Formats: sequence, C-alpha cells, structure tokens
Amino acid sequence: MLDYIFIGAGVVLVITCLIVRDRTEYAITRMRAEFMALRTEEKRQSEIRDDIELMVAQAGEALMRADRRCNSLRKGCETVAALTAQVEVISSEGQTGPASMEQEG
Repeated sequence: MLDYIFIGAGVVLVITCLIVRDRTEYAITRMRAEFMALRTEEKRQSEIRDDIELMVAQAGEALMRADRRCNSLRKGCETVAALTAQVEVISSEGQTGPASMEQEG
C-alpha cells in the first residue's frame, strides 16, 4: 500500500514537472521571439541613425560650401567696388588733366 502512494506521488511529480517544463519552454520561446524582434529593431534604428549622421554631415558640408561662396562673392563685390572707385578716380584725373593743360597753353 505504501508503494502505491510513492508511485502515485512520483506520477504526480512527473506530471507537474512536464507542465512546468512546457510553460517554461513556452515562456522561453516567447522571450526569444521578443529578443529577436528587439534585435531587428535595434539594427533598423542603427541604420537609420547612420543615415541621419550622413545627412547631417552632408548638410554641414553644404552649409560650409555656401558660406565660402558667400564670402567669395562678398570679397569679389568689394574688389569690384574698389576697382570701380579707382577707375572713377583715374577717369576724373584724366578729364581734369588735359583740360588744365589746354587752359595753361
């Protein structure tokens, strides 16, 4: 009679172990799927971050080129203005120069 109690307890323990194992296996499978989804999401976000960093670098380079162009145009305009002023001075001196010689002569 005591043997039957031990056998019954053993069967109950085996069934309990199988149930716990199945639940644990299900939980592990679910967590693995979540982990793989998170890993995929992390890779996708990493690629997006790399793309954004590239765009930021390209935008910075474009701004730098535009600033250089603006400075170059500004210097060019200043140079043209200075040359125009010199031409005006020279032309005004040229107009007054011969006229003053004619008046002297």
